[in-house]
Amino acid sequence: MTLRCLVFTTARTGRLSHDDLAHLVSVERARNAELGITGVLALHDANVLGIVEGPADIVRQRVHEVAADPANVDVQVLLDDPVEERSFDDWTIAFRTDDPAVHATPGYVDLFDPERPADPAAETSRAHALLEWFRRTPPEQLSTRRSSEPVRTRVLQGAIGVLRDVGPSRCTSGLVAERSGVSEETVTAHFPTTPHLLAATLATWLEQVTTPLAPLAATEGTVPWLRALVVAFSADPALDRLIVSALAPAADPGEAAGEAFLVSYRAFRSSIQQALAHDVATGREPSTTDPVRGAHQLLALFDGLRIQNLFDPDPDIATSFATAAEQLRTGWATGQGAGEGVPVASSPKSPSAHGDPPSML
Repeated sequence: MTLRCLVFTTARTGRLSHDDLAHLVSVERARNAELGITGVLALHDANVLGIVEGPADIVRQRVHEVAADPANVDVQVLLDDPVEERSFDDWTIAFRTDDPAVHATPGYVDLFDPERPADPAAETSRAHALLEWFRRTPPEQLSTRRSSEPVRTRVLQGAIGVLRDVGPSRCTSGLVAERSGVSEETVTAHFPTTPHLLAATLATWLEQVTTPLAPLAATEGTVPWLRALVVAFSADPALDRLIVSALAPAADPGEAAGEAFLVSYRAFRSSIQQALAHDVATGREPSTTDPVRGAHQLLALFDGLRIQNLFDPDPDIATSFATAAEQLRTGWATGQGAGEGVPVASSPKSPSAHGDPPSML
């Protein structure tokens, strides 16, 4: 079996709570043991360094999961080497805490104790040397995010972190500035009002969530694509809370940022319509399907179930969506509910041909 050692760094848009970190100690340790992964995950303020050892394909998959998480920005691989033997006996996690219960938990290591001696393995192991550098460097010097990302991107990523923590009603430019590592004046220079900031954050957040799933519209069909999006959205309810809060400014003709919200909504509805037209042209949906009316119906179902899920959580919202969507499709097949006899474009573009991933309200 080929072993690989990969070292990466990243910066999180939001700090994990103490409970989240304590949960990681046991859950991720058990998962990595099952996968044959050893190493360490060290969190220093908003900065993260991970060392992952194990079978090459599993190591790369684990790091891919880190990069795919929108809460992680500027993921950089510092080391990716084949190794003959492991440098770590198991997988551990390190972060600052005074909780004695966490200190006593198997898998926790107090790397940031100022009295901790230097690691002698750092003299012979590149991975250990990088870990030693990470734990001895002040957090403000570690943040590659703050030195490499454009200010606007940093602000938007910071806003996502704040929204996850406190929600849209308590999100302020001051909190976003603090999370992003910039001044409040810098935030307002890019986004004059909170609605402007939230509209831009929504567009960015949606792109991060929807981009990996966009190819499903062409390869699997409109309904499976939307079902996958339902799953992705339910995994991060803070995004849906932002979407619900956007309804008021989007419907207010006097709100300067309202048009930005509407652009996202209309673009997503258009993407559903084009995907349905492609399904009809390829025989995936019946010829009696009207893509325009079908898109309205699917979007109403897609939005309605997710909003309802915020107030009355559905443990299997994906199945609820698929079941209801199947009823719509039955109506389309019989010419009921989606415009019997309505002509369909003869040569629709495949949804995968669009350059930009859909954004939505």
